[in-house]
Amino acid sequence: MFQLSLLNGFSQNRKQLSKKGYVKQKEYFVEIPFNYVNKHIYIEVFISGKKYNFVFDTGYEITTIDSEIAKEIQYKIIKEVNLSGSSFADQKVTLVELPNIAIASLDFEETYGLLQDLSFTKNPATQKIDGIIGNNVMRKSKWQIDYVQKVIRISSKIENFKNLPTAKKIELIGKDWGLGYVAIELNNQKHQFLFDLGSNGEFTANHSFVKFLKEKDTLLQQEKQTFPVGKIKIGEIELNNKSITLEKRAGSLLGNTFFENYLLTIDWDKNILYLNQNTN
Repeated sequence: MFQLSLLNGFSQNRKQLSKKGYVKQKEYFVEIPFNYVNKHIYIEVFISGKKYNFVFDTGYEITTIDSEIAKEIQYKIIKEVNLSGSSFADQKVTLVELPNIAIASLDFEETYGLLQDLSFTKNPATQKIDGIIGNNVMRKSKWQIDYVQKVIRISSKIENFKNLPTAKKIELIGKDWGLGYVAIELNNQKHQFLFDLGSNGEFTANHSFVKFLKEKDTLLQQEKQTFPVGKIKIGEIELNNKSITLEKRAGSLLGNTFFENYLLTIDWDKNILYLNQNTN
């Protein structure tokens, strides 16, 4: 849904931008409902005491707020930069420090965010989007996405999630900040896909990925085409008879259509995903 050539325009250290901020509460385990619409996750977020509808997106490096609501909230301006992304033309955005973002009873304080025109996200098939909860906020807690119950659980400790001993593990490729990538073995070839809960697809890649498929000589006549693939291995998970969607302007993404089959737990400290197969 949202892909961003992020922070290349910022002179400040990307690690500093991603790691700034903290959770006010020290020990916690909370649960919030989410809306799952067109395979996108939407949660309620409170900023400056006002309620907003945000997309939950591990593939967005910095939490972003629609410039339409900027006048309603408190923030400290850091700087303005030009930004580019696959879903929108070049934009001027504002890097800000947000005193508080509240999710359920938790207070994420002094994090960085972007003020950006999010009109490119607005169409009749989506909910109204006030912003995007990005990777920099998520990495300050442990998260569990329960697609069956449609709730997200947030914890200060990974041990609070009792399902982990029976889960399949996928290691994220990355650092202790920023985006995480998943190593996927497809037709005995290894590739890196972005761990992207902002994507409503399953396995998605750019048109150029066709060279790795058996149909490599196929002429791509449409902006979006689906091809069958054989065996896929992702961490401790092996799948057969799957397909991959190639889109003209897409990156290599692993999205919600894959993860919705599992109870997904994210340990950002160790860069590990725990997946328990859903039984219904």
